[in-house]
This record gives sequence, C-alpha cells and structure tokens, in this order.
Amino acid sequence: MKLLKIYRILPIALLAMWSCGQNQSSTEASDSEAPKGKYAIKSGIVEYKSSVMGMEQTQTLMFDDYGNIEATEIVMEMMGNKVHTYAINKDSIIYNIDIINKVGSKVEIAGDHGNIDFENMTEEEAKELNLKNEGKETFLDKECVKYSIDNAEMQMKGLFWVYKGVTLKSDIEVGGMQMVIEAISFEEDATIPENAFVVPEDVVFQ
Repeated sequence: MKLLKIYRILPIALLAMWSCGQNQSSTEASDSEAPKGKYAIKSGIVEYKSSVMGMEQTQTLMFDDYGNIEATEIVMEMMGNKVHTYAINKDSIIYNIDIINKVGSKVEIAGDHGNIDFENMTEEEAKELNLKNEGKETFLDKECVKYSIDNAEMQMKGLFWVYKGVTLKSDIEVGGMQMVIEAISFEEDATIPENAFVVPEDVVFQ
C-alpha cells in the first residue's frame, strides 16, 4: 500500500515537472514583445507515453491561452489497481483530482512558483538552475531545443527536448526517481474540449 500511495502522488510531481518551464526570455523572441504565456502556441493537445520507476503510463496535456490554462490527465495501472488523475492549472490554483475516488486537493501557486519557463527564461535564471542549451534536435518531426539540467536543489538531472516552450520529451531523474516521457502525438492550435478546464462538481476537496 505504501508503494501505491507513492504512485498516487506521482501525477503531482509530473505536473510540476511538465510545468517546469516559466521564466526564460527566449533568445529568438524580440525584446519588445511581451510574453503571452509559457508556450509560444495558443493552444495544444499532447499525448505522451511515459515510464516512471519502471511503470508505464499514458499522459495527456491540454492547454489554452498560451499555457496560462492547462490540464494534465494521467492513467496507469499499478499492482492491479487503476490510477486515474486529472490536474487543472488555472487562476493561480492547481486542482489535483483522483477521478476514481472523487477526491482532490487544491494548491495555490504564485505567478512565479519556481518552475522552469523554457520560453521566457533569462540567461541569469538559466545559469541559476544550471540549465544549458545543448543545441537543436528533431523529435516528433519538430525542431526542438535540447536542454540539459543538473540542479542539486531541485534534485533534478537530465535532458529536455522543447518545442516553442512545450516539452515533447524528457529523460530525467527527480529525487531519485527516473522518469522518461515522450510525446507520441502533438496537435498545435487545437480546439480544446469545452469541459477540459472545468473542475468536476462531484469531487470532494480535502
């Protein structure tokens, strides 16, 4: 049961990692352009496959308003138990929802909550995080910027492949957990389902 509890909190860690992204002013963007959000794409839907501590899972990221609103759905099975979580990030609050048990938690976040913004980060912030641009590499037919990170404070080490601020692939170790996440499909400027960012009324928040 202890291991199952660990896996139930993994979606929170994964959401934090995929939100890892908010503070790098893109060297390719004009200094006169104010950033609209953490992504340089208005909306999108990304389907991922991932392996966390040897366990396979599927993950879907949906975002709108350049990433100012987003939702992450994770489905996996562990020891015969299905885990289905849904996290909504909007209005400076992250809603973490256990779809199966209809319970959840709410976490208020500041505008800058220590995440990595690949699209808007400054050189100074990248240096503080020990985040390095390793050049460009194609993944999923997208020309991505490949970043490496080795940050003892965040207990994070590994690589990210980022397209217009959106992480399409990562191979990192976080707090001793190895995580490999790869996008298998990516729809840019997607039409997002109208209920994607609606918090279910039947969920009890603890």
